[in-house]
Amino acid sequence: TDIGCGAGSLEEHFAYARKVAGLQFASQQANDHYVGAEVWDHVRQVSRDFDAPGRFACFLGCEWSPPTEDGGDRNVIYRGDERRLRRSGRFFQEEEPDPEPDLPRAPEFLAAMRGEEVILNLHVGGRPTNLDYHEPVIEPLFEIHSTHATSEWFVEDALRRGYKVGVTGGSDGVMGRPGACQPGRRMSRTVRNGLTAVHAEELTREGLWRAFRARRCYATSGERILLQVDVDGRAMGEEYETGGRPLVRIQVEGTAAVERVDLLRGVEVLCSWRTGRVQAGSLRVLWGGAEKRGTARDQLVVWDGAVQLEEGLIVDARGIGLQSGADRIRQDGPRSLRWNAATGGNDMGLVCRVEGAGAGRFESRQCSFDFRLEQVLRAPMVVEAGGEGKFVEVGPAPAEDGPQRIELEYRDTSPLEGEWPYWVRVVQVDRARAWSSPVYVRRPRS
Repeated sequence: TDIGCGAGSLEEHFAYARKVAGLQFASQQANDHYVGAEVWDHVRQVSRDFDAPGRFACFLGCEWSPPTEDGGDRNVIYRGDERRLRRSGRFFQEEEPDPEPDLPRAPEFLAAMRGEEVILNLHVGGRPTNLDYHEPVIEPLFEIHSTHATSEWFVEDALRRGYKVGVTGGSDGVMGRPGACQPGRRMSRTVRNGLTAVHAEELTREGLWRAFRARRCYATSGERILLQVDVDGRAMGEEYETGGRPLVRIQVEGTAAVERVDLLRGVEVLCSWRTGRVQAGSLRVLWGGAEKRGTARDQLVVWDGAVQLEEGLIVDARGIGLQSGADRIRQDGPRSLRWNAATGGNDMGLVCRVEGAGAGRFESRQCSFDFRLEQVLRAPMVVEAGGEGKFVEVGPAPAEDGPQRIELEYRDTSPLEGEWPYWVRVVQVDRARAWSSPVYVRRPRS
């Protein structure tokens, strides 16, 4: 039976997650205002049937879905079975109304759930979570990437507020393809789904539950990037105090060459490592960012445009990081490339070989500028384009056979006091990303 705006049956949803997408755990998160009592009983039964300890963990869940001003979407994940469903409202009629009262606003919802065995994942969905409301005990998880967009601003907002953040990625799709969901024609989705990785002791609901509560998790933009981050031996999600200078250790095993690793302290990039080398004579053009904070449609940026050279020649052009069938790169002639493309917090672009030198021009709906080939082939030219981190970069292309395994260390000698979250962002040459959950370090007054 279809639930709300989703396609396919719930059985197909979980079977796809396990057997096609190769996931090790999943939940269903239909909007609660579509879920009547009979449907909820069905969700409970199917979630129990598909749970297979040691092979596949299936969490009972549902999305609490009021308007953003009343609290916004929150994924509710239950530790075990739960017969009651605390809805935000009902978009259906009932012959025998469910007596459980609706909870349409965050204060009463969070107060009711505070003592329950639940974990809430806060995210940017059709109704972005309103972070003015937060219950730390049951809300450890914050989603940075889903089919809606790459929403680093959402996690950064939580960090600025001093929240303890476990970083997640998800599908949030409606086509019944969890773990392998695409944006289609970008009508209400912008990018491919993300994934959440968990450092858990066992592949069971209980093992994963403990790891989620401890924020021992990280997110990727959908690729199976392996990431380990610790500070003075403390793992992701931990909190501790030190009078010394924190030592951060980072281990990455990518699915493609790793281009950059950023270490962040709060929302500040503390250190950025660029690995590998550049390809002589190869040009890369990147564009990315979001229009503004909000839903997928709010964040969507259309980059349709062109690159034209006055004298040089363009050879072997191809796209990188394209997300949708609507993203296309085409060559108009020996000196011209055109594209149709859109981003939502992510970035994408093209790589080509160029011969010769001279002037070039970038043109798009978002910005236009001139460049010199001989200059941008030595060092990248970055142009800010407004919005929420919109930018264009024209520069040398990094080698695609660079290192996929990276080990890094950084000691923070800054004379700081207070509590500081240390976390990591990984960017591959194919534009895939991974983000760790922070380690929280308290630095006492000197």
